[in-house]
Amino acid sequence: MKRILLAALLVLISAVYSDAKVTLPSIISDNMVLQQRSNVKIWGWSDPDNIITIYVSWSKKPYTTYSGPDGKWSLHIKTPGESVGEKMKILSGSTGEEIEISNILIGEVWLASGQSNMEFEMKPHPVDKWMTGMHEWEKESEDANYPYIHLFKVEEDYNHNAPQENCKGKWMVCTPEVARNCSAIAFLFARELHTTLDTPVGVILCAFGGTHAESWTRSSIMENDSLYNKVYKSYSPDSDVCKKYPHKVPAAIWNAMVNPIVGYTIKGNIWYQAESNAWRAGDYPQIFVNMVNDWRSLWGQKRLPFYFMQVAPFGTMPGIIREKQAMVWERKMLPDIGMATAIDVGDSLDIHPKNKIIPAHRLALWALAKEYGKKVAYCGPQFKRMTVKGKKAIIEFRNGEGLYIIDKNGQKCTSGAAYIHIAGPDGIFYPAHSAIEDNALVLWHPDVETPTSVKYCTEDYCKGNIYNGHNLPAYPFRKE
Repeated sequence: MKRILLAALLVLISAVYSDAKVTLPSIISDNMVLQQRSNVKIWGWSDPDNIITIYVSWSKKPYTTYSGPDGKWSLHIKTPGESVGEKMKILSGSTGEEIEISNILIGEVWLASGQSNMEFEMKPHPVDKWMTGMHEWEKESEDANYPYIHLFKVEEDYNHNAPQENCKGKWMVCTPEVARNCSAIAFLFARELHTTLDTPVGVILCAFGGTHAESWTRSSIMENDSLYNKVYKSYSPDSDVCKKYPHKVPAAIWNAMVNPIVGYTIKGNIWYQAESNAWRAGDYPQIFVNMVNDWRSLWGQKRLPFYFMQVAPFGTMPGIIREKQAMVWERKMLPDIGMATAIDVGDSLDIHPKNKIIPAHRLALWALAKEYGKKVAYCGPQFKRMTVKGKKAIIEFRNGEGLYIIDKNGQKCTSGAAYIHIAGPDGIFYPAHSAIEDNALVLWHPDVETPTSVKYCTEDYCKGNIYNGHNLPAYPFRKE
């Protein structure tokens, strides 16, 4: 009788363990890239109270944890310096069932997030006609065989109800075809880091066109804050606009696309979003700060830098959004941030300028300088001070060495029509005459006796044409 009971018990135990399968999020899969010299987070699901053991090819040490009552499990694994061709085995319980992940790179991992200008693919899209293709996409992708650049795209999705546990997507090894169907900025950014640092690079693309910053923010951050009353009123799930554009509902993108990848260890984030917030720009600085602070708290890393793009000028988009973006950076409302600008590559007729090489390069310069210690110029001229001498206003800049102006013929010059305006006490602005003297910009207009105000590229549409000697454009400014 005892033997029968023991045999029955063993069968029962065997049955329990045989169902103790382990599943992984899509981002933890073949071809994934892990951040080097870090304790990277690995997680998944199993039956409750199941033992999970992980073996990695770069260490003899096994890593063990148990799934909780809800079946969730996670642990952190130490990674070495850069490496390629690594493997990981994940075992569930005592059954010996295992999942093997192959072709792992260990290098630098970045998140690329935002709306349509981040999503914008290199080649013209066959269905989404707004993706008209970036300039010279054929040339830029023809030799894009980079086995040590891997790209992961979180597929577009939204959810109005609750944060989701997983998303659709897979890691892809960079080939010309993969590059052409990838975010132009994500690929170009990855390529510049890879070729400059000579290290494996992974970029996770998490972008969705036409989304507000509130779409990317957790409900719990917004629901009891009057700052978000406007967006909840205008973009509730049952509103007419959200019946047509359901991704505009607050937290919809966070729930479906961000929550599933939270905690995947990254070096930092490049962010290109603000166009959809331009018509309520006054709220944007605090909305952006709240979002970044919450992401950082949930990722739980010591540092999570954000390098963001000041949106390009477009004919009908309120230019004040660029000033509000700049406020976050200039007033140091967040640590570990930097702002690149696309002030000189906008398109008056298209909110999606085709020049993506320049914005990607400028974001890469911030990362290379700040995160990797490369001695590269990364910041264009910033307004420092204005002094008045008679009828002339003299503008001094930080990072203004080698100051020059691009004229209407595209030629460098030290005098001419900078896209800048000047006003006196009456507040009437005139296009300023300009000249560069002693690395400062001297402005005047015959109808302005005593200059009191200047503004540079603050209009809805403008074309920045002031640069420093590193060919980086001056940031828009207003001084009154």
